[in-house]
Amino acid sequence: MSWSFLLHSPFREVAELAMHTGRFIRSAGFPLAIAGLVCSAPGDAVATPGEATDLIVTGYDAGTGYISFTYTPACSASDHHLEFGPLDGVGAYAYSGQVCGIGTSGAYGTFDPGPGSFFFLVVGDDGAGIEGSYGKSLIDGVPAERPPDALDPSCPLVQDLSQRCDGPFAPTLDVTAWRPAAASGAAFQRVAVPESEELVPGAGIRVNGDDDDANAVPDRDDPVVTGENDLIEVVLGVDPQVPHPGYEYAIVRTSAAIRVWTGPTKDVELAADGDEALAFTGPSMTVWVENPSGGAGDLELAARALSDGTVVASDRVHFRPFTSLVIALGGESQVPADPPLDPGNHGTFQLAIALRQKGYDVVMYDEDVVSSSGAGAAFNEAAGAVQRRAVTGFAIFGYSHGGGSTNDLSRRLDTMRASLGSFSIDFTAYVDGIENDSDFDLDSETVLPPSTGFHANYYQHPGCGFLQLCGAPVPGAHRDVNVTATPWGSALTHFTIDDAPTVLQELLDLVMTHVAP
Repeated sequence: MSWSFLLHSPFREVAELAMHTGRFIRSAGFPLAIAGLVCSAPGDAVATPGEATDLIVTGYDAGTGYISFTYTPACSASDHHLEFGPLDGVGAYAYSGQVCGIGTSGAYGTFDPGPGSFFFLVVGDDGAGIEGSYGKSLIDGVPAERPPDALDPSCPLVQDLSQRCDGPFAPTLDVTAWRPAAASGAAFQRVAVPESEELVPGAGIRVNGDDDDANAVPDRDDPVVTGENDLIEVVLGVDPQVPHPGYEYAIVRTSAAIRVWTGPTKDVELAADGDEALAFTGPSMTVWVENPSGGAGDLELAARALSDGTVVASDRVHFRPFTSLVIALGGESQVPADPPLDPGNHGTFQLAIALRQKGYDVVMYDEDVVSSSGAGAAFNEAAGAVQRRAVTGFAIFGYSHGGGSTNDLSRRLDTMRASLGSFSIDFTAYVDGIENDSDFDLDSETVLPPSTGFHANYYQHPGCGFLQLCGAPVPGAHRDVNVTATPWGSALTHFTIDDAPTVLQELLDLVMTHVAP
C-alpha cells in the first residue's frame, strides 16, 4: 500500500509514504500542508477561513492500519474533513471517499481508507454544510484552486471561497446618506441620496444652530436633543460582517465640520477624535451626522489593516451645508403631503418633492400659515434659517392663494431684512397667483415680490368671468407666461395649470438655475 498527500503549494508535488516494514518515507525538502476554509452559518456574514498549513504524518499503526498526522488549522475554521481517492486518479482529482468531522485540534490519528494506494488532503468546513479551499495546484500550467469533491459521498458540503480569511481582503462597503427630514411644515418620505451624488454635490445638511427642544440652548451645544430634526441619517453596510483577522472596520471624519452620533437625538458620539473602529452586529448599522457650525466634510467607512492602517476598501459621502431654503405654498384647501394626497392635482407639492430629491432643503405649507402681513410659521422658519442655520438665499413659490402668500412672505422678509441678517430672495414664482387677504379673495396677484432675483409668473388669461379665478401679468417678471396663448397650455384652467407638466418642469429648471442648494 502506498500513500500520496497533495501539497498546498503552486506546484503539484507529491509526498509519498511507502509502507515497508512499518516505516514511513517522506520526500525531502517539501513541508506538507493542507488547505482549509470555513464559511458562516446561513444569515451571518463573517470571514471565511483560509489555508491550514504544516501537515505532517506522525505515525502508522500496522495493526489497525491507522495513519496519524498533525496540521495547523485554517484561520476561522470550525471543523475539517478528509478527502481521498485512488493514487492513479490524483491528476484528475478523482475523489472517492471522505472522513467527516475531524475537528480543529491540529491532530488526527485514526485515518484508514482501506487497502490500496491513495492520495488525500484535508479541507476546512463550518460543520454545517459549507466547505472551503482544497488548496492550489498547477492546473494546465497555471496555479489554480483544486476542484472540490462534487459527489460528497459521506459529507454533504458545498464549497464557498467568497471571503477567505487568508486571501486578499476585499469587503464590500457602502455608505448611504438620506435626505433630511423637514425642518417644519409637512413631513417628507425617507429618500436616499443617489450613489452618483454622494461625492458631488454631496449630501445636504442643515447647520444645527436652532433649538428644536426649546430649552434656550442651541442644539449643537446640547448632548441630547428631544425633537432633533437636523441630523442626517446614514446607513453603513459591510460584507462580510466580521473583518478578516488582521483587519478592522472604522469610520473616519475628514473634517471637524461634521460630528457622528449613534441616534437621531445625538446620544453617544462616534469618532470624536476623527476616527473610530466599529464592531458590526449585523450587515449594517445606522449613525447620524451633524453639522454644528457650517463647513463641509466627508464621512468614510474603511476596512484597514491593523498593522499599518493600510485601507483595503472604503466608501464615503461628502456633506455640504445648505445655504438656501425652498418654501412651497399650496392653493386653497390643498394639504401638503409626501406623497401628495391628490397626486394629479397638487403640482406645487410635486415640485417641492422633486426639488428635495434634487438636493434642496425644502418646506411645504398650507398657504394660510402666511398671514396677509407675511407673519406666521413660514416666516418664522425663514427667519430662523438666516439667524441660526447660516442660510443666505430663498426660493419661494405658490399656486393660487399660495401665489398671494408668496408675495406676502417675500414682502415681510424684505421689510425685516435689517433685523434678520444678510440674505437674498433668489427666486419667486406665482402659478395663477391670487391675492390671499382672505380665503374669499378673488383678485389676481399682480405685484412683483420685492427684491426678488428672478420672478416667474404662469397664468391663464383671459378666461376670468364673474366669481372666476385667474392670474394676470406681473410687471417686472423675468418670465411672464400666459399659458392660454401657448400650444401646450391653451386648455388649462385655474384648477389644472398647477399640474401642467410644462409648467412644473420649467419651474424646476428655473429654481435649479437661480438657487444654489
